Amino acid sequence: MTSEDKMTGESPAVTLTIRLVMLGKEVGSIIGKKGDTVKKFREESGARINISDGTTYPERIVTITGSTDSIIKAFKMITNKFEEDLSSTMQSPTAPKPPVTLKLVVPASQCGSLIGKQGCKIKEIREV
Repeated sequence: MTSEDKMTGESPAVTLTIRLVMLGKEVGSIIGKKGDTVKKFREESGARINISDGTTYPERIVTITGSTDSIIKAFKMITNKFEEDLSSTMQSPTAPKPPVTLKLVVPASQCGSLIGKQGCKIKEIREV
């Protein structure tokens, strides 16, 4: 990051990829009817969102690629969609919502930097 980037608050132009493992019904919610929902997420976030073929396994991999900002937007849209779906299926609006669990796929080569020295980085992430 250059000093100019720090002053303007912009992050450097880097393309990142995150992968999430989801069940078929969760992926169906993201795809939407005729793919309308995922198309909207792609357009509004600017991220590429690809979903693996679901014919072999019950779980599918959702790959989100783009700039840090576009990935954050796409991820937020996905989680908001899950919250909407959960709220619409709740019997009682006063009942506590069950947690939504997302599985993030992290390559073994990057696990060390995610955990940090003596677990400091993962501890910091958990506290956020």
